[in-house]
Amino acid sequence: MKKLCALLLLALAASVLAGCNSNNKIAVVDGAKVFRESKPGQDAMAYLRNKSTELQAEAKAAQEKVQAKQTQENAAAFQEAVTKYQSTMGSEQQRVVGLLQDQFNKILEKYRKDNKVDVILAKDVVLSYDEASDITNKVIEEINKTTIDLNAKPEAKPEAAAPKADAPAAPAGAPAKPEAKPEAPAKPEAKPAAPAKPEAKPAAEAKKP
Repeated sequence: MKKLCALLLLALAASVLAGCNSNNKIAVVDGAKVFRESKPGQDAMAYLRNKSTELQAEAKAAQEKVQAKQTQENAAAFQEAVTKYQSTMGSEQQRVVGLLQDQFNKILEKYRKDNKVDVILAKDVVLSYDEASDITNKVIEEINKTTIDLNAKPEAKPEAAAPKADAPAAPAGAPAKPEAKPEAPAKPEAKPAAPAKPEAKPAAEAKKP
């Protein structure tokens, strides 16, 4: 499957190159190197490592509780910690990589326009090229001039999902009203007291004899 994908990428690159005439300016870039060696890329990796360490500590603490005292509550807490680690790290990795990718794409587009480049290709899909066409280091220089706020994005997402979050919040507040309503059934309890009158009638019948 990987070989097939590689062949397709090579075919795509070949078709792009074939469609370019001698007047077109082409550049290549090593995206993996940009992510690996640029400051934003290194900061992103450090962020993910710290997040992983933090969540692992929570899972380890929960595991130690289970080992010390095996209760259903401790076991559930441990399972919750493990699930939290897996889901959080998965979403965080996807989010952070997305941030880097967006910034990378903006830098490439700006470079392409500023330098009047017609096509920028991924280095790993090009069979042969002139080293002068490799703009990887230039892209790293440009992306190093930018700053990616890795902490602001997580806060922005909950705000975007606020409408959904507010919906569940409303029901949470609504139950307060139903709790007040149960006090109303106290009236039906007063009605059963009314049958006390029929009990008074038998007393009246006792007087007749």
